[in-house]
Amino acid sequence: MSENEIRQVGLVGLGTMGRALAGALAREEFDVFAVEPLASDVKEVPSGVTLEGDISSMVAALLPPRRILLMVTAGEPVDGVLDQLGPILETGDVVIDGGNSNFIDTDRRSTAMEGEGIGYVGAGISGGEEGARNGASVMTGGSDEAFAVVSEILEAISAKSEGKVCCALLGSGGAGHFVKMVHNGIEYGLMQAIGEAYLLLKNGLKLAPNECASIFEHWNTGALNSFLVGITADILRKPDDQSGESLIELIDDAAAQTGTGRWMVSEAMALGVAVPTIAEAVAARSLSGDRDVRDAVRHNLSPKTDEREFSADNVRDALLSSFLACYAQGFAVLSAGSEKYDWPHSEKEIAAIWQHGCIIRSAILGTIEQAYDEQPDLPHLFASEGIVDPLNEAQQGTRETVTAAVQNGVPVPALSSALAYLDGFAADRLWTSLTQAQRDYFGAHRYRRTDRDGSFHSDWPGGGD
Repeated sequence: MSENEIRQVGLVGLGTMGRALAGALAREEFDVFAVEPLASDVKEVPSGVTLEGDISSMVAALLPPRRILLMVTAGEPVDGVLDQLGPILETGDVVIDGGNSNFIDTDRRSTAMEGEGIGYVGAGISGGEEGARNGASVMTGGSDEAFAVVSEILEAISAKSEGKVCCALLGSGGAGHFVKMVHNGIEYGLMQAIGEAYLLLKNGLKLAPNECASIFEHWNTGALNSFLVGITADILRKPDDQSGESLIELIDDAAAQTGTGRWMVSEAMALGVAVPTIAEAVAARSLSGDRDVRDAVRHNLSPKTDEREFSADNVRDALLSSFLACYAQGFAVLSAGSEKYDWPHSEKEIAAIWQHGCIIRSAILGTIEQAYDEQPDLPHLFASEGIVDPLNEAQQGTRETVTAAVQNGVPVPALSSALAYLDGFAADRLWTSLTQAQRDYFGAHRYRRTDRDGSFHSDWPGGGD
């Protein structure tokens, strides 16, 4: 049997995503041999999938070159599975890590496995359970040779649109997981901005969840058309099965997070890229989750507020501004990462594979793809007319919304940071000339001047250490 005729996949991990992907591959007529490391966690096995007792028996069932997809929790569980696979795999076999691994870990694992002659592909898979069943956005990193062996598997689970597959090889090693990390950071920012918009509609305009749902449905027909805005309308219409009350009113507001948002903000800081809206989204989840402190502090605070009217149209403008800021911040990190790690991916290609299947899919991504098609070396998305024109049109409504939120005591860290991000780029001169002088005052770090070339240090009164 030739390599091209082998349609087998070994799959490790039958959690929610693993089961969905196993079923999708079986429907694509792959012979799927699956194993769950935690046998007690096996809830059901999809039709057409063979459940093996352990990793060794799964490997034995596969013909070379063996292709094995890992769908286990990121971190130590991945290393544990690789420790079992390493001694029993052969040269030419390929392992795909389809979890939310840190790209640095993927780089390390790729180097180790390839040193043993085993291909390694890090695949960031976005789309949730629905995407796993019906087509996801797949961001991969690895060698050309390893990707060629497993590409039909990855393309089989990918979303398709107009004959194109939402799957791409974006560079070596951890490139795919890096792009998935950025995707998740953008996701954090978009979700935070949507949450703030909902809070403004609810608390500012005193609308019931069903009324808020109608507004989000309307927004989803225009520039804000996106998966996340669409599901927000569905969520706000959902009644509780037992009481019949609006379910959103009964859900605890302490938000959880997996850590990928923190990774993205940390990497952005290391790259020297400003991602204030995404950083505020990560911080907001941390604040929301500290229930004991919130309860202890809330009674000591008495914000001085002034009533100011809100407008749903203005809130829509603020949400659009925040969406554009989140995408701009994310693509700035992609550009910086590509340069630092020497990955050949293009921003246009990433915008294309994010338009279907993934959580952050939206109409805006079509505009972003066009922007990079017209100018591949675009220095920033705000330099594109297709992005900056709607941003400028939404600016007045954004300012009025943020002002009203502040005066009414409604916290809007994402919406306000997006406005500050815009203003930071628009300003001719920033406060940072003073920052440079302060650094030179206490640390003799020197500064540049606007009127002559060179690096300068001044003799400041008082000196410093």
